[in-house]
Amino acid sequence: MSEEPGPSTAPIFSLTKPAENYCRLCQLIMTVCSDLFRDILSRHIQPVNLRGELNKNKNTLLRVLRIHEHKILLFPQSGGQSLSAKDMDLTILYTLLRNICGIPSHQNGWGNSPNTGDITLAACIERIREEKNAIASHSNIGEIDDNRFQDIWMKLQTDIVNIEKKLIGGDMYERAVKVLFSCELTAKEARESAGDFNRLCARMNSIARKQFATKRKLIRTSTSKKARIDRLKKQHSAATIDIKARIGRLKKATIDMKDQLKETDEHLSYMMQGRFTDNEKNIEAWIDRLEKQQSSDIQGLMEVIEGGLSAMKNEIKGGLSAVKNEIKERISEVEEKMKGRMSSMEEKIEGRMSSMEVQIENMKSRCYPLVLTSTMEVPGMYIDHISIVSPDKLWVSERGKLKQVDGTGHVLRTLDDEYKYWNEGGCHTVSVEGDFVFIAEFRNSEQSTAYYRLGSQDGIHKMTADGGITTLLTLDVPDVPLTCIHSSRRNGDLLIGLIGRVMRCDGTGRKIGDIELGEEGQRLYEYPRYLTENKMNGDIVVSDYMKDALVVVDRSGRHRFDYKGHSTDKSFRPRGVCTDVLGRILVIHTVTDDDSGDVCCISLLDRDGRFLTRLLTKPRDDDGFNSLCVDDNNNIYVAFFNKIKVFK
Repeated sequence: MSEEPGPSTAPIFSLTKPAENYCRLCQLIMTVCSDLFRDILSRHIQPVNLRGELNKNKNTLLRVLRIHEHKILLFPQSGGQSLSAKDMDLTILYTLLRNICGIPSHQNGWGNSPNTGDITLAACIERIREEKNAIASHSNIGEIDDNRFQDIWMKLQTDIVNIEKKLIGGDMYERAVKVLFSCELTAKEARESAGDFNRLCARMNSIARKQFATKRKLIRTSTSKKARIDRLKKQHSAATIDIKARIGRLKKATIDMKDQLKETDEHLSYMMQGRFTDNEKNIEAWIDRLEKQQSSDIQGLMEVIEGGLSAMKNEIKGGLSAVKNEIKERISEVEEKMKGRMSSMEEKIEGRMSSMEVQIENMKSRCYPLVLTSTMEVPGMYIDHISIVSPDKLWVSERGKLKQVDGTGHVLRTLDDEYKYWNEGGCHTVSVEGDFVFIAEFRNSEQSTAYYRLGSQDGIHKMTADGGITTLLTLDVPDVPLTCIHSSRRNGDLLIGLIGRVMRCDGTGRKIGDIELGEEGQRLYEYPRYLTENKMNGDIVVSDYMKDALVVVDRSGRHRFDYKGHSTDKSFRPRGVCTDVLGRILVIHTVTDDDSGDVCCISLLDRDGRFLTRLLTKPRDDDGFNSLCVDDNNNIYVAFFNKIKVFK
């Protein structure tokens, strides 16, 4: 049974004794009790001051009055009209007596049942209100039995007499009660009394229903807010766990990178130490030869001097001058030889040191070593894109083939029978949750038939770890190819390449926006072939096949720069692109060499597009490479025809 109060429905009137009892009580409430309340109000507030007191207490009364008609009666919109207590029913009168007349409350407080024997004015007024409510509970049937009638009547009479004695004096209201008890009640009078009382009860029931509805609405609202708070707490907890996990991965990647840099520095130091050791030995050998040659020259000079001295002894008179001149000439000649040889040695040493410095700078900027750690072969494939789920689970593709392989190249699953995969380039990716997301057409299905009538139509599909596949997005316009895709490791958004633009969607496939034009209105893209997101700063890096450039915008889509190769490159044709754990950009591209023809390269750039080094070069033949990617441990996976080589 519903707890909501129902409307008061008056029964078909017939003046039986129980019905007469109900009507006499209604008449007592609507006449004697109401007049008594009016008399109490007039004794506490003079009629001429009533309007002023109402206006003075307007805010209080508007807050406690429940019936809209009562508010309009006391405070009409036009304002200032005269108002008399005769215009008010028992409900309004009780509200005024309680709130603005200054009548002290009984021991239990206004609105509560007074104690038995309490005959204060407030207690008597409160009991009359309660007996009125007791009579109203019988309004649905319109009858009260004799015993109940006698009980209610005596209580009302007692409270009326007590109020009259305390406040007014005399016995006018007492006599009115006795007359009403014994007078003959006609059917018309009974019907009028019951009707007035029932209308009052109906208004009160209406208020009760509205209060109940409001309470139920508040409960529903509170329940909804609590559920929402619980959901937000769960989302906050999940986000906190995810952030902690990412911080852990970044710390691990930082430690691994420090170890790798340490190994590289040790390797460079070892190489340089060997080079310097060889040069030191060469310099020492040159100095030894120079010292020996100088010693020989000095020895010869000493012999000449000794011969001269001997001649001088024999020819003191005539040969002294000639010997001196010869000695001076020989000394000058030796000094000139020594100066020439020392100058030549200094030039050679400076040349060798300059050459060594150039070699050191070249080694630092261009000769960053890659170490091959493993190779896997996938027979029958010309791999043009790789997506890593884990070190022993990868997705590889070429035009018409899409397969999942393990760490040895063994095929675990193929989607060729379920979907038409006619894409070349970066048309699949792995989300941060580990789901596989790919671009393909439906094959042998109702969707395929429907799309065939409209034209070729790619879709974006997601396969979860349990093998279930759902379609996230299909374009409304047919024959518009989706050229590449990447799932953000920062927020799970999907970055989708189309001809002339890049579209951003959330993880469910709902479109967020397009990146198409630069700040000056220039078109940024022509044909995105591969794209990725820089894990460190959120930049979007696109390998544009037709533009022959890497196009980089920030996370909000503002153009940062285009990279079109090193200043020494005669051409630049970008292919696969990715970023490492330090936010550096790795790109596969071809350059033209006068001697070797087309050469495949992997170049390393910083996050602002500055060239750092060549990681790998190879003549472009049947065993060239198109695609690469980097895992969370900074291992580089490079696709060589039907092989995948992993470098550290």
